[in-house]
Amino acid sequence: MPPVPLQPIATADHPVYAVAGGNHVTVLLDRAATGDAFDVIDVLAQPGGGPPPHRHAFAEWFRVLEGELTLSEERDGVVLCTRRLVAGDAVYVPPWTVHGTLNLSPAPTRFQVVCQPGAITGYFAEAGVRVPDERIPPDHAPPGPAELVEISARWGIEFWHGPVDRAPAP
Repeated sequence: MPPVPLQPIATADHPVYAVAGGNHVTVLLDRAATGDAFDVIDVLAQPGGGPPPHRHAFAEWFRVLEGELTLSEERDGVVLCTRRLVAGDAVYVPPWTVHGTLNLSPAPTRFQVVCQPGAITGYFAEAGVRVPDERIPPDHAPPGPAELVEISARWGIEFWHGPVDRAPAP
């Protein structure tokens, strides 16, 4: 089989989506470019931003680039904030592990996520509103909880319905 030619991705070709909670997601590497093997996103999380706790069929690797990110995970039937990550810190989340990421700081946080197999870019293409830039708010609200249940089911994502304690990590 002949080698596949490398195809660089220009910055202008990275779609940006505004998502529920006021965060912006930039697709750095779409799942289609890797044959669904993996995908990569950049997240700009506003203070208080972050998805509700959830679990999914794919693994994730998070790396904080700027600011602080609080990791939450399920412990004995309750989702608790367990760790505060700062720039340079990373964490691996195995498939089907209940978790969440929150920006509990007063400043924006930026982090990257690598997912394997690739699914998260497909999810955000449906769950977000395309915007030209991460500094621009959407012209209409992103899908809310009712729509997200249906969208997430298509991408193997399940939201947590149990108790959540948002107290900062010790």
